[in-house]
This record gives sequence, C-alpha cells and structure tokens, in this order.
Amino acid sequence: MIARRRALTAAAGLVAIAAAAGACTTTPQPLPGPAPDATGSAATPEPPPGQVAGIPIPDGRIDDAVDRLDAVAAGAMHDPDVTGMAVAVVHDGTVVFERGYGTTTPPAGAPAPAAGTPGSGTSDADGARVDANTVFPLGALSTPVAATVVATQLTEGRSWSTPVQALMPQFAVADPYVSGHATVGDLFTGTSGLPEDAAIGAAHIGVDRQSMLDRLESLPPGTFRAAARPGALGPTIAGEAVARASGTDWATLYARSLFHRLGMDSTSYRARDFAARTDSSAPVLVAADGTVTAVDRAWTDAVAPARGLSSSAHDMAEWMRVLLSDGMYKGVRVIPAEPLAAALSPQAVAPETATEAADAIDARGVARGYGFGVTDSAAGRVVITGGGTAGHDAPTGPDSAVTLIPSAGVGIVTLTNAVSTSERPVAAAQAVNAAFADLVQFGEMQRDWAAWFARTPLSHATPRQGTSAASPTTAAPSPGAPLPAFDGVYTNPFYGEATVRTSNDTTTLTLGPGRKAFRLTRTGDAAFAIAPADPAAPGAAAFRREHPDAVATFDGDALTISFLDQAGAFRR
Repeated sequence: MIARRRALTAAAGLVAIAAAAGACTTTPQPLPGPAPDATGSAATPEPPPGQVAGIPIPDGRIDDAVDRLDAVAAGAMHDPDVTGMAVAVVHDGTVVFERGYGTTTPPAGAPAPAAGTPGSGTSDADGARVDANTVFPLGALSTPVAATVVATQLTEGRSWSTPVQALMPQFAVADPYVSGHATVGDLFTGTSGLPEDAAIGAAHIGVDRQSMLDRLESLPPGTFRAAARPGALGPTIAGEAVARASGTDWATLYARSLFHRLGMDSTSYRARDFAARTDSSAPVLVAADGTVTAVDRAWTDAVAPARGLSSSAHDMAEWMRVLLSDGMYKGVRVIPAEPLAAALSPQAVAPETATEAADAIDARGVARGYGFGVTDSAAGRVVITGGGTAGHDAPTGPDSAVTLIPSAGVGIVTLTNAVSTSERPVAAAQAVNAAFADLVQFGEMQRDWAAWFARTPLSHATPRQGTSAASPTTAAPSPGAPLPAFDGVYTNPFYGEATVRTSNDTTTLTLGPGRKAFRLTRTGDAAFAIAPADPAAPGAAAFRREHPDAVATFDGDALTISFLDQAGAFRR
C-alpha cells in the first residue's frame, strides 16, 4: 500500500512539472467552455443574469403538470359558488389542454349542481355541460385583453407614453397638469390618481361611457403617479381615446385589430352579444340554500374595456399563444413587439397585494405592467397575471384569471361563472392557476391555494369612506327630523341625480339615469340603511351581497351614499 501511494505521488509530481513546462512555452492553451464559431462568438450565448431561473424545469415536468391539472380543476368545482368552469393551457405555442367542468347557468331558483366533472357539451336536467367553447363574462380579465388591443394601435409615433389629450383632445380632469400629462400607460397602470371605483358605481346606476368622459373634471383629484391602483375608469378612458384616434369606436377596433385575426369569434366587449349567445354561462350568485340567481351584466357596456369582455377558454387560448410568441400568430405579426413587451413588463410598483406584504423587506416585489400584474416567483421566474378577484386592489366581479410563465413557454386561463363580492369572495380561478404554476415550477403544489385565497380579505371588505363597520340595520332608530324633511332632488356632478321621496312613512331613493330604486330604513337621526326597493328585481341579490352595510347619510343639504362616495356627496 505504501509503495502504491509513493507511485501516485510521483506521478502527480510529473504531471505538475509537465504543466509548468507547458506554461513556459509560447503555444496558447485552450480556454474552458464551448469552442468559438467562425465569428468568434460562443456556440450557445449565455443568457443575461435576469433571465436565468433559480430552479430548472426538467424534461417532462410540464407534461406531468398538465396531466394533473384535471384533478386540480375538478377539485375547485367543490367551491359552492362555482357551478361552471373552463380551463385552457398553452405550451410552446400549442394548446395542450382544453376542458369544461360543471354546467352552464341553471334556471333561476334552481339548486346548484353537484361538484362537476369534465364537461362534454351535452345537455342534462341542470342545463348544458360546460366545454372549452362555453362563453363566460371575464370581469377584470377584460383589462389585460384591452391592453393588447390598444397595443395593436401603438405604431407610427404612438406609444404607452403618448398623452391621452394627444389622442382625445377633450380629455380633462380636475388637475390641469394631469390633464396634459397623463399618458395611455398611466391609465392602464392605475397611476393617474383618478378614483377608479367611481366608474363602477356610475355604470351600475345607468351612467353611460360618454357621460363619464364628459364629467371627469368633477372627480376629486388624487396624487399623480404615486401608486399603481388599477381599476375600471383608467382603461375605459384609454381604450376610448385610442379607438377615437384610430378613427373608429371601441367595438369596431377590438374586432378588426385583434379578435377576427385570431379567430376569436366568440369574444366580444358588448353585453348584447353575450346575452344573445346560447352557449354561454351567465355569472351567478349561489345562496346559502344552494339556489342560484343570474347576475345582470348589461351595466358593463359603460366600462367595456375594463369589465365588459366575454369569451371562451378556447378563444382565450389563442390570445395566450400570441402573448407567449411575442405578438406573432401563425407566422404573422398581429401585435407590435415593443408595446406588447412593455405591457407585459414592470412599469409601476404595486401596493400590497394578496400574496406579498408591502412592508416586509424579504418580500419579492410586485409590479404593474400595462393591464397586467408582474412578479417574480419563488422559482426565480417572471410570472405575469391578469384578472382575478382576490387581493387588496382587485375588483369584485366574475372569477376569471390568466397566468403566464414566459420562460417556460406556458400559460393557463381559467374562467368560471362565480361572482365574487366583498361579503363573499371567490378566487377559484386564481387558485387553479396558482396550483398549476406550482406544478410547472416545483413539481408539487406549495400550499393549499384555495384555502389561502379564501382567507385573504378583499379591500372592499374594509368599510370605505361613508360606510359603517357595523350593520346599520342593527342600530336602533332615533328621533330626528320628520322623514319628509329629507325629500328632494340631490345632484352629484359625476353620478347625476338622486331623488328622495317619502310616502306613507316609506322613504325611497332613486338613483341615476337608470332610475335604480332603493328603500331607506332609518337607523339614526340622519342615517338610513339602503336596500333594494324590490327584493326580486334583477340585481337585487347581487346588491345585497356586495353592499350588505349600505348607508345613506344626510347632513343638511348634503347626501352621502356609501357605495357612491368616490365622487363626493350629492347636494340638494
């Protein structure tokens, strides 16, 4: 053994001597790494550090994730608020998964069906089975799609940095500086300072899009470019401005510039198109006893670019193919590369969200693109999202979401007919997408995403200005001015008129051009609980779920309505 060790030591010494001798010669020694090609560059260029993921995805991982997705989606159907769902996945430019679950909207008053299984499109007693071609309303997912429509028009000197006034000269808000400097991008990131939720409230009481545009100067100004808080107002303004600058209207623009070119024939931003479809699944509220009520979406026409889209999983898969192919579709460019890349890239820092804490120094950053959310995953990969109903800055509405992982060439879209409200949030679509993203990046789900989103409150669950934290109906009525003393016509420069009338000790509030009627029940000297005048009227169930603590408060000639408070008080 000793002799063997000595022999090895001697051999090592000879190798060292030979190496030293070689170092003294003039013959260059080969460098480590791949041999250069004829041009002198490496055969496989090393990617920039920012594009290197922390955890590799082995061969077969994504196929396995797709195989397991069916069980994930079927499990999400156990959410009692979800009666229908459709899911599609794109990988490397190919649609690799399309499937429906549950049924389309059951008849009004019918019990919700049991937890669904993959749909075949056939009919049964509960309605048609959902498949990949079933059309759903997309709610907040309308905004990122609108951003890609706008991107098709950002050519010949137009960009996300173009001031809105350059496209629509009549654009004006309360702050003259913002009027002249707010860009298309500002309106899509939510950094304009405008009170975004004002548009939703106005649309619900019948204020149309043109009236909103005419009344923007009446809205209280916020801080310009201070925080990214996207909503419905900004994308609606930007979409309309780009359409007008292109010499057309929004409905014509989205159809000719994108949807027709991608064969998205089931996709529309018009409420009447969705209402006319026979293969659709209207959004529904599921009561505690299991009965379902369809939710009217006609109001979304006023804010169509931000909330009015309806589509199928099949159509949305074609849209994802374009996004993951840098704007190319079947060898043809349909979206200019530069504005599309900007839309999908960080443009503004987002405030605290459902998944990241803004005040934690070890939390990953969350940013906004133009219409999209952009973050880094635990795997060190960029993840791009859109839609969804959970999170401190997300709107309530139909539960649909998209998630893209560009470095893996994969994207998933999940559409449901559930309606999320502040009183009862639903995030089944986000939970399915998050679970699939885990399977792609880690091979296993990292947490119970359905449980996580269920315990994450919405911002709307926190009482807004003018609302009461306690249910107003529990407060004991107190004496005060006689009911007719509150009667009159009150006006708000953005929302329009609110009429208060008392007859036979019953006080009624009528709002907006849509003449939406509510009953006021006194709970204090000058405070009233608000409830629909007709509990069976369309939208009544949705209103009760969304605004369980709605309050009207009188102060002299001023009337503050809790769910219409972003544009200030109404005045008699």
